[in-house]
Amino acid sequence: MGRLMEIRILAGFQSEADIDAQIARVRATMAGVPAGTSVVIAADWRRLPVMSERVALRAANLLTTTSDRIERSGILAMADSPTALMQFFRLVRESEHPSRRVVTSIPELESWLMPLLTAAETRRLVEFVHE
Repeated sequence: MGRLMEIRILAGFQSEADIDAQIARVRATMAGVPAGTSVVIAADWRRLPVMSERVALRAANLLTTTSDRIERSGILAMADSPTALMQFFRLVRESEHPSRRVVTSIPELESWLMPLLTAAETRRLVEFVHE
């Protein structure tokens, strides 16, 4: 919807090929965004378990692939998975994107992203996180 890019990871990333497929999907979506337009990303990683170190290294690549086109990014993770949460925080920190954040609640994600969204994008964000 508009500049809002929705990313939901349901099955997790079991292999580097899974990450490569996700990179391809993000790149394909970004190719459809007009040049000079940045996106706001809402990523739902609530079902994503801890990744192996090799997969996490490839995931770091995913987080830096399109950083120059991202205005703000929020990654929703589960607070009750401390090891996975620590890994996600590390990946985001290492991506060195000051407008990317890991959050552990829907209200936190909404308050992080909504100030940049249109009314239609805001409605879609609310629908997305509650699906």
